[in-house]
Amino acid sequence: MTKTDFRIDRRILRYLWIILFLLFIDQLIKVIVYKAFIPNQELKIIGDWFRIRLELNDGIAFSNPFSAETDRYIKIFLKILLTFILFLCLVYFINKHSPKMLLIGLTFSFAGSAGNIIDRVFHGIVLNNSLEKYPVKWFHGQIIDMFYFPIFEINLPDWFPLKGGEKYLFFWPVFNLADLILFTGAVISFIGLIKISKMRQITGK
Repeated sequence: MTKTDFRIDRRILRYLWIILFLLFIDQLIKVIVYKAFIPNQELKIIGDWFRIRLELNDGIAFSNPFSAETDRYIKIFLKILLTFILFLCLVYFINKHSPKMLLIGLTFSFAGSAGNIIDRVFHGIVLNNSLEKYPVKWFHGQIIDMFYFPIFEINLPDWFPLKGGEKYLFFWPVFNLADLILFTGAVISFIGLIKISKMRQITGK
């Protein structure tokens, strides 16, 4: 790797505009839902299986709580670091003239990750949505989730591991646009990397 692999020029502007657009839409939806709903309030959009439901997430993935304040700061800064690495990867592959599929995937992945970081770092101040127990608002914002798809509920058979005999709701997580963008970006990036691998096998480079 050389310095030219990470140079920033006009070619990256088109991807920066996509990132800014995705961040704007993500934050706009979050603010609208946060202002219009109270926590756990629902609005049915399509039948019973697509709803808008406001949930505030103070923890990490799937609302699992942070174990301590130190744990919070470490994991948030790690996410910031990983998001910065995603940006460096985007710049690197742009300079390598990689397939657009990979570049779009990395663009989406960066925007999705950055969208939830904004919630964590700034929403405690901007939206005042941090829990009252925290004296410091910075880095204590709650992530705003709203998309809920409780498609169907089944009774798991008794022999089923761990959850046997219990009811299971598919799909139970409540997520936001940033989560969807991040997941989509990861899938597209993976396909893009496979494409690069196949191209190298063909060309022998």
